[in-house]
Amino acid sequence: MVFRHEAFSYDSEDGFVTRVTDVVRAGFAEDAAVLIAVPAKRLEPVRDALGPDGRGVDFVDMLEVGRNPARMFPMWREFLDRNEGRPCRGVAEAVHEDRRAPALAECHQHETLLNQQFAATDWLLLCPYAATHPEPVLARARANHPWWADEPNPGFDDRDDGSTLAQELPEPFGATTFLRFDLDSVTGVREHAAGKARRFGLDNDAVERFTLAVHEVMVNSVDHGGGGGMLRLWAEDGDLVCEVRDEGVITDPLVGRRRPTLAQPRGRGMWMVNQLCDLVQVRSSPSIGTVVRLRITGAGTPTV
Repeated sequence: MVFRHEAFSYDSEDGFVTRVTDVVRAGFAEDAAVLIAVPAKRLEPVRDALGPDGRGVDFVDMLEVGRNPARMFPMWREFLDRNEGRPCRGVAEAVHEDRRAPALAECHQHETLLNQQFAATDWLLLCPYAATHPEPVLARARANHPWWADEPNPGFDDRDDGSTLAQELPEPFGATTFLRFDLDSVTGVREHAAGKARRFGLDNDAVERFTLAVHEVMVNSVDHGGGGGMLRLWAEDGDLVCEVRDEGVITDPLVGRRRPTLAQPRGRGMWMVNQLCDLVQVRSSPSIGTVVRLRITGAGTPTV
């Protein structure tokens, strides 16, 4: 068996728990390593149903580890590496009721990356989807999973449409102002972003995380994107958003999703950005250059 990427739709907590525990217990029969990453409120019912058998299972709150969906890929990579030589089974409810549209888009990107990157890896990953999700969300789930409800999925879209990075992001609502930056102006633009974060009411920790992430992305643009780029800031649905554009082209779909090693001299910037931000979206192609969009939650009404 190679990678079995399966989804199912559930319409009750009992249905969720039954399907998940059936998969987990089947894994126990083959001495499989098991990791379950779902929202915390659905972890406890699964723990209770498994009882003492659940002692060997890794339980992870998806609202924490998957807050930024880009953090989920390294979680699975490290789980598989840690259990090399053993059968492996995972359960991941990446798409849950608290996801908003930008994060949903990144979850769908993540599902596509799993199919691409783990195609030849022997393990099973089960993805629960609540039946209450809007039909477009469920339709995308059916397109992303080769298996559905324990059967091969005829709706799976296995076309190779190129890089997952090539799809453009939607424009923000309302007006935004572009700021150009280069090596000489990075510091000033970074301080402008920090001031914007404070005016929108982010706490000190969020301001520091946001400012450091913005700085890292701008430095990447200076180093790899033609010597500089353009930055814009806006608030949207309680998030402070920063977008950085440059003329470079990223070809690695896993940019920022591999944990850097101590030995590597460079390449830590986008990994760090993914750890600092609540959402990171990266798009890149020869036609659009590179766009990196960062979000930090907690933005309110700006002060004067």
